[in-house]
Amino acid sequence: MHIGLSLGISSREPILHNVEVVKSAEALGFDSVWIADVQLSMKDCFSAMTLCAVNTSKIQISTGVVNPITRHPSIIANSFTALNELSNGRALIGIGVGWTGVFPIGLKPATIKQMEESVIAIRNLCSGEEVPGGERGPYRMVTGKGPIPIYIAANQQRMLRMSGRVADGVILMGGANEEFTRWQMDLVREGAEQVGRSMDDIKFHLWSNISISDDKEKAREDVSHWVTSQAETFSKWRKLPEFLEPFRSDFESASKAYDRLEHMSQHAKHKTAVSGELIDYLALVGTADECLERIRNLSKLGLDGVTLSFRAGGRQERMEEIHEGIIKPLKESAT
Repeated sequence: MHIGLSLGISSREPILHNVEVVKSAEALGFDSVWIADVQLSMKDCFSAMTLCAVNTSKIQISTGVVNPITRHPSIIANSFTALNELSNGRALIGIGVGWTGVFPIGLKPATIKQMEESVIAIRNLCSGEEVPGGERGPYRMVTGKGPIPIYIAANQQRMLRMSGRVADGVILMGGANEEFTRWQMDLVREGAEQVGRSMDDIKFHLWSNISISDDKEKAREDVSHWVTSQAETFSKWRKLPEFLEPFRSDFESASKAYDRLEHMSQHAKHKTAVSGELIDYLALVGTADECLERIRNLSKLGLDGVTLSFRAGGRQERMEEIHEGIIKPLKESAT
């Protein structure tokens, strides 16, 4: 089981400190790091990823996630080609529609069509191939040295099916719940079958927030900011799957309270907008053994990895807890 780390660089955190965090994560056995690309509320991820690339040797490095609206596909392709060179082939491209990056500046997230075309264009540009242009005709990127794995962040039906058609990997952005995860994976499978792709060609990474603690209420408080961000996105769904209907009031409450300038901030006022029941449903909260058991059960669905985010306060201690309680037993059982 691949274990990733999701990070955001707040306005209060020096970028160089973020690099030290990633170096420590590598030493503690994390397999990948995904750094948020949210230009108004967080520091620049590409500056951090560049420094991480030249100061580490094993951990894979990616965005969590970039979007094709604020960054053109050719910019994404060129930036990741450079990152792949600097990291000796450890770059992954994490891409999504741009929810928190585009709304605050008056733009709209990418459509399904834009996402699909962007993923294909990025892959071809990285490989040095031509892509369709506008009036001036096709173009290519002379720096392209070969394809870089592209992971699409998805949670809704059409996006999940599209991911099955074109993605190398899918970042499942729902929650650490077996029913929810199985529903998402089945939709990816439908998309892959539409174009005759093998599921062996697609990696599944589930993203979730985690708090390891014997104090359940403390654990819930730790992850409430992340659960509220998930709930806010679910509030925009045209139709909720049946298993999410019991939480409709949580989603509506999160939508009314959410402040995108405090996106993923542990200090956000909106984090009180969701119930303990929703937190337990979506996040990994409880003792190390309880969290490990849920990850093991989720892995039986066919997941290739789980990427974890957590409260920034006491980050080193939390990474060590994850190493001892999650990473170490998973790796020991795999040998």
